[in-house]
Amino acid sequence: MILLRVDRTVFSTGQSGKFFADRTGETAITHMIFFIAAVVIAMGVIAVLSVNIQSITGATYAGSKVLSDQMRTDITIINDPEIIPYDSYEKRYTFYAKNTGDSELNTEFVTILIDGVLIEPSNVQSDVIDGDVIWRPGDVLVVNTTMSSALSTGDHRVKIAAENGKSGSMSFKT
Repeated sequence: MILLRVDRTVFSTGQSGKFFADRTGETAITHMIFFIAAVVIAMGVIAVLSVNIQSITGATYAGSKVLSDQMRTDITIINDPEIIPYDSYEKRYTFYAKNTGDSELNTEFVTILIDGVLIEPSNVQSDVIDGDVIWRPGDVLVVNTTMSSALSTGDHRVKIAAENGKSGSMSFKT
């Protein structure tokens, strides 16, 4: 059996306390273990934070893109508010909306509300006057809206919204 001799020297601090200098490396090994543990924990924190920062960056980019699209989009309903075309046989109102913004819009995702009531997409037929699929700036969109019955006589409101949420509205009389 081999006995290891620990060489400890007593140092005096000049005060009532004394401390030992350990010359076998036990303190260095303990410090190294703590250092490695601290580095591993720091790397874990950095990994978690980087994922969150990337998520926040992506959300900010998407939000700024939507806001930019909304700022460049403008819709104006150009009907005469006193005379809204109505086909009594098909119970269909016709609205004309002009893309007065700077962005192109998709006609498939146009939403119509009349008096705050959403018109089902199956009851809406929208076509660009020149026959294009894309609603370009300056183009007029013809929106035919089929209703279950004619609107009552009086004041009403129509709202036409694009896919990015930007909308144009108009009050009209029937």
